[in-house]
Amino acid sequence: MVLNFRLLLITLLLSNLVLPVFSFEPSGGVLVLDGDDDYAILPLAEHGYIIPANTFDFTVEVWFYPKSGPERGRDNLTENNPILSQQVRFGLTSNTQHCDLDKNQLCCYGSAHLEGRVRGVVGTYVEVEKDQWNYLAIIFKDGAFNFAYNNRILQSRFPLVDRVAAEVRRKRKDFFVGGYDEDVFAINQDGIMLSQTTRFHGEIDAIRFSNIARYDMPAERGIYPFNPPHRFVPDEHTLALWNFDEPAGTDRFQDTSGNGKTLIGMNGAATSGALAVNPTRTALTSTWGQIKSEAR
Repeated sequence: MVLNFRLLLITLLLSNLVLPVFSFEPSGGVLVLDGDDDYAILPLAEHGYIIPANTFDFTVEVWFYPKSGPERGRDNLTENNPILSQQVRFGLTSNTQHCDLDKNQLCCYGSAHLEGRVRGVVGTYVEVEKDQWNYLAIIFKDGAFNFAYNNRILQSRFPLVDRVAAEVRRKRKDFFVGGYDEDVFAINQDGIMLSQTTRFHGEIDAIRFSNIARYDMPAERGIYPFNPPHRFVPDEHTLALWNFDEPAGTDRFQDTSGNGKTLIGMNGAATSGALAVNPTRTALTSTWGQIKSEAR
């Protein structure tokens, strides 16, 4: 018998957790993505990498609302839907073998390009809620890779890496939100297609990059309760912050950190004042969207 030891460990750890109930202050608009061909881009040639080289501590976080998820394609082809992608990547995947899903959940990945004595990509998979607001963050400090998802945080340690990678060794080096400028296919050396990267369908409320580890980190590896921030505000440690509070229909999204990293919406990616809230869902992550909706 083959056991998925990650899922077994998570089940045992969560059985002993008292997870926090949280609520949030209201925010403004959202970025709406139809999952067809729209996306937003911050060109590398103009802005460089968001996290500077030799940054040892950082936090990347996002509030997002998935309206649908990727599906297995023909011949069991994996489909991926990026939420954001550059030095840090978040997205949804149809490769669910690492996730223990119920019928209303989606499998989500989070990863970061890191370096030190070695260079590579560190990441993991977690479960998020469909048709609800979800919070994700990668918080890196002292070789500890912390992945916060909604009201819990998972820590792993990688002593051979201690900073963000100075360069992303991928064909697409620009910062993308919601997908790339075209579908991307992964093909092995035998010409067999392994995966297809398409686009995210849903809404994004806010994205923040910081050059510090913003939250208290667990002392040891494992899964612990976590309280997400009420909302993202700029400070001296903010590298970029998009709150998508522009008037409805705007396709240029201002960086409220003051660093001038204006995201460009493509193929119809624009802000909206209307917020998706599923009134039949009452889990913790619904609170964010409900408060935003009632605040209008």
